[in-house]
Amino acid sequence: MAQRKFKSGEAGLILYKSANPFEFYHILNKMDDVPIQDVFGSLIFPEKCIFPCPLVICIHGSYGWRGHHHEHMVNLLNKGIAIFRIHSFEARGIISIVEDQMSVTLATMITDAFRALTLLQNHPDIDQSRIGITGWSLGGSTSFYSAWEPIIESLSQNGERFNAHLPLYPGLHIKPEDNRWTNAPISILSGADDDYTPPDLIISLVNEVKKTKKNIDITLYPNSHHSFDSIEPVQFIPNAIKLKKNSFINIDKEGRSSFIDENNNTFEVDSPQNRQHFIDETADIRGAHAGGNWETRRQSFLDVVSFFQKHFLS
Repeated sequence: MAQRKFKSGEAGLILYKSANPFEFYHILNKMDDVPIQDVFGSLIFPEKCIFPCPLVICIHGSYGWRGHHHEHMVNLLNKGIAIFRIHSFEARGIISIVEDQMSVTLATMITDAFRALTLLQNHPDIDQSRIGITGWSLGGSTSFYSAWEPIIESLSQNGERFNAHLPLYPGLHIKPEDNRWTNAPISILSGADDDYTPPDLIISLVNEVKKTKKNIDITLYPNSHHSFDSIEPVQFIPNAIKLKKNSFINIDKEGRSSFIDENNNTFEVDSPQNRQHFIDETADIRGAHAGGNWETRRQSFLDVVSFFQKHFLS
C-alpha cells in the first residue's frame, strides 16, 4: 500500500483506508479477505509544541464520542501533545453499539487504530518514537489489545507499534493462550464499582500478562463506576450488554475464540451468528451502571496527563 506523504502543518480531517474484521480470528488469519473500509479522523496539534510532536491516538467507546473524552484530549493538547481522534462509528454510519456490540467490533476498532498509526508515523510534524494510544470503554479495550503481539504482527505493516497504552475502564474479557505482549508501558484506569466492564476481569488478565511483562499497572478508583470521568450522574442502563465477572472468552493459538459458561456449555464467537447466539443464551448479560464521580474525574484527568508526560515529555 502506497504511503501518503504529509506536508508540515497539515492537520484537521484525515481520510484513510481501514477494514472490517469481525473478530481477532479474522485479524490473525483472514485480513486479505476482509473488505476495505473508508475511515476518517481529526488530527489536532497543540497551540504550543516542540516539533516533531508526540501524538496520542484516541478511541471512543460504545456510545461514540462524549464530552469528557474531549476534556482529556484538551488536557493533552495543553501539555504539548498532539491528538488524533478516530471516528470509527461515524465513518460506518453507526451512532451506538451499546445494545448489540456487533455493528462495529473490537477487532474493527483495533484495525482502525493500526491503520492510523501506519499513516501518521510518516507525518513530518509527528515523532514516530512517541505515538501512544488511549481510549474509553470499548476504546479502552482497543488501547489494551493493540499491545498484544500477534495483533501487532498481523496489523503492523512496516514494524510500527504504539509506544504507550492507556486504557480507561476497558473490557478485558478476552484471554489469549499466546501470552506475548509489547514492551511498551501499559497503565489501566478502572472504577472499583464498575459492573459494566468489571475490574475483576482486568485484575485477572493483568496477573496473566505479568508472567511475561513487567511494565503494566492498574489504578482502581474507589466508589467509582463505568465512565467515572463523566459529569453525568450514575444511572442504570437496562439494555447495555455488560461483561460478567470472571467470564473470559478464550483465544487459542490459531486465533479461534470460544466461551465456556457456568453450565459447561461452549460457545464459538468468531461469526456474527455465533456471537448473537452467545448473547441470546447468556443469562444476566444486560444492564449496567455508568456515570461520573467528581473526585475520580479530577484525579483521572491528572493521571492521564501524568502517564503521557512521563513517557513522552520527561
